[in-house]
Amino acid sequence: MEEKRQLIIERTFDLFYRYGIKSVSMDDIARELGMSKKTLYQHVKDKGELVDEVIDYMRSFMEEFISVFYDDSLNAIEQHKVYWQKLDSKFVNCKPNFLFDLRKYYPSVLQNINEWKRKAIYESNFANLEQGKREGLYRADLNSHIISKLLVGYQIFIFDPANELFSEVDIAEAQTFEQVYSYHFFGICTPKGMDEVQRLFCDTNKDNH
Repeated sequence: MEEKRQLIIERTFDLFYRYGIKSVSMDDIARELGMSKKTLYQHVKDKGELVDEVIDYMRSFMEEFISVFYDDSLNAIEQHKVYWQKLDSKFVNCKPNFLFDLRKYYPSVLQNINEWKRKAIYESNFANLEQGKREGLYRADLNSHIISKLLVGYQIFIFDPANELFSEVDIAEAQTFEQVYSYHFFGICTPKGMDEVQRLFCDTNKDNH
C-alpha cells in the first residue's frame, strides 16, 4: 500500500513539473499510472492532498541534495558540482507553470516551502563557504553571512520565471547556470580555488563540446 502511494506521489511530481498543477487532472494521473480513478482515490483523498504530498516529496530529495554541502569527503567546490548535477537531473523537465500554479492556487504551500528553502540554502551555503575558506579555496576575507544570503536570492528569486529576470528558455539552458557559477566563483575563489574550478567545470565543458 505504501509503495503504491509513493509511486503515485513520484509520478504526480513528474506530471506537475512538466505540465503545471492546474492542467493535470486526477484522470491524467490515473492514466499515467495505468489504474482507474477509483483505485487512485483509494490511496489519496483528492488533488489538494497530492499537492501537499508532492511538496513533501520535493523537500525530502532537496534535503538529500543539500546534504552534499556537509560531506567532508568532498572539497567545497566539488560539493557544488555534485549538487548541481543532482539538481539538473531531477528538474530536467521543470516548467514555470508549476510555480505559477502554486503562487495562484496554493499560496500558503509555496510560502511554507520557500521559508524552508531560505533556511536550508542559507545554512548549507554558509557551511560550504566556511569549509572553502579553511581549505584555501575561497578568500579568507569573505563575509559568509552576506554571500549565503545572495545565494538564497539566486535560487529562490532570480531563477523564478515569474519574476521575469530569466525566461523559461534561459533557465533551461546550461549556459545560464555556467555563467552564474562563473560569476560566483570568480568573486569568492583564491587562485588555488580557480584552479579547482578549472579542473572540475571548465575541463568537463571542453570534453562535452
